[in-house]
Amino acid sequence: MALSENLAPQELSEKSAILEELSAKEKKILTQLEDLAQKINQKNQEIEQLEDEIAKKELILYQLSHDIRLREEKLKELEKRFYKRLEKLATMGKVGWINLILSPGDISSFLRKQEYVNLIFLHDQEIAKRLHQEKLALERKKSLLQKEIEKLNALKEKYQEDKLVLERLKTEKQALLEEVRRNKRLYAETLRMLQAAYAAIGKMAEELEKTRKELEATRSRVEEIKREKEENQNFIPLFEAKGSLLPPVPGTVIKFYGLEIDQTTHEKHFNKGITIAAPAMTPVVAPFCGKIRKISFVAGQGSIIFLDHGYNFLSVIGGLGKVEKELGDFVKKGEVLGYVGEAPFGKAHVYYELRYKGKPLNPLDWLDTDKLNFLP
Repeated sequence: MALSENLAPQELSEKSAILEELSAKEKKILTQLEDLAQKINQKNQEIEQLEDEIAKKELILYQLSHDIRLREEKLKELEKRFYKRLEKLATMGKVGWINLILSPGDISSFLRKQEYVNLIFLHDQEIAKRLHQEKLALERKKSLLQKEIEKLNALKEKYQEDKLVLERLKTEKQALLEEVRRNKRLYAETLRMLQAAYAAIGKMAEELEKTRKELEATRSRVEEIKREKEENQNFIPLFEAKGSLLPPVPGTVIKFYGLEIDQTTHEKHFNKGITIAAPAMTPVVAPFCGKIRKISFVAGQGSIIFLDHGYNFLSVIGGLGKVEKELGDFVKKGEVLGYVGEAPFGKAHVYYELRYKGKPLNPLDWLDTDKLNFLP
């Protein structure tokens, strides 16, 4: 932007130096916030892994308890059989034993029966001993497993405390960043007051002309699409779903498609998509069926998924902290792609862009807006 001739170079230099210092500080804080957001995402994943491991250990613990109960039941059954045999022998009485011993023809038979009974008792005793040993071994395993679960729960609690510390630090950094940006806005406003009015008007005229051309090009493209649809009623399946595409997440639209004026610099730029605020770890779903063509990561925007719907339609979905799908996967409408990640500054959010032949379309013309909220 051009400067007026009567602008004092020293004054401009001083204020520019302060702005550069504030910008450097802002960049450093944003880097720290990005690092904190990644650490919080990492803690969330570590906590999930611990919960999975605890669930597996508890399943094994349940099975061990079941096996111990089975051994106890078998020991009780052996004990019952042992006492039944004793009762059987007791019913014969002393006289029956004496007669059996004094009977010459039955002595050998008696001895064989006695040996058989002794063998049965010894066999039962051996089984009972083995079952008792197995039960003790299982109880030792159960005790060790319970200690492991206690350690895992303690580690999970520590991770949750670490996460709270990180979140508090993130809040403090966000407050500091807001203060830096507030000071930066004040100095930027001072510089703008020193700039020549004719340069600002000229810049505005250029932007208006650029916007006019973009709107004209958009109208021409809309007319071209209408003509193509009139010529071929079965143009592409996604056209038939216009107005019924699912929002990637339910939430509030905080940035809209189209021309936007930056509140800090008052510069204009064109938003190619929309931004939807949603809590971290909210499921992100596919607006329409398609194939995942690309997955990338951009600092400050998280993971980005490029979903190809065919017939030159492409969805770009950013702001994911965790991706559940892989490159080349085919997904159905409403299928979970991943989860919203922590934002380095401000509210967590998801960015959504819809392209046709490489050019952005207004997503709100295609999405089911009943599932979204809008700022008043």
